[in-house]
Amino acid sequence: MSGPYRAVLFDVDGTLVDTPGGMTKVLDAVVRETGREVDRERLRATVGRPLAASFATLLGLPEEHAEVAHAVERARRLFTETVIPAAADLVFPEVPPMLAELRERGLPLAVVTSKIRRSAVELLEAAGLLDSFDTLSCHGMAPRGKPAPDLALLACGELGVAAGHCLVVGDAVDDMRMARGAGMAALGVGFGVATPRELLDAGALSVSGSVGELRAALSAATAPAPLPLGSDQG
Repeated sequence: MSGPYRAVLFDVDGTLVDTPGGMTKVLDAVVRETGREVDRERLRATVGRPLAASFATLLGLPEEHAEVAHAVERARRLFTETVIPAAADLVFPEVPPMLAELRERGLPLAVVTSKIRRSAVELLEAAGLLDSFDTLSCHGMAPRGKPAPDLALLACGELGVAAGHCLVVGDAVDDMRMARGAGMAALGVGFGVATPRELLDAGALSVSGSVGELRAALSAATAPAPLPLGSDQG
């Protein structure tokens, strides 16, 4: 692993907060309201993508279709009603101290998510994580969403750190592809929606099986390089 990296860009769902299960239930409820049924694995596979793209896939309709737009708004309401109240309990253990440690070391932190800004703020605030981040890059704030590099590049621009010095952390293949397209390195987490093999194949430097493992990987990737032997240490 090269480095040290000077800023960290985090995905949210499945990376910091264990929302994929709740989101899968929301997607299932909305799809059933349309008179359709989709198996759970197919539903879960769309978690983390923009809602319009998810429902276009699940309903077999174009993203601009009125039924897709209705499903998106319905899903956002259900998410607010059923998942947001439990958000604080859905934060993965060790995430708050991990973020606090990175901030104490002076590392700029960003969120890069397929949620629209209003939904991202709502979730992060309810989870008690909003103040941990210097900037949020959300769906609709750049010309293209994940897996295009636009949102990651927006975040590093806001942080004032060159893309090559930024590290992306995510649980989905699209996170890894976004990082690669932006010229950034990426760490995968294996407790979200994608398998470790899928993440590695998509370009992850490594995949952590727990937040504790991720914390160690981040510490190693962002640690200052040791001074050469014999150098003047003051």
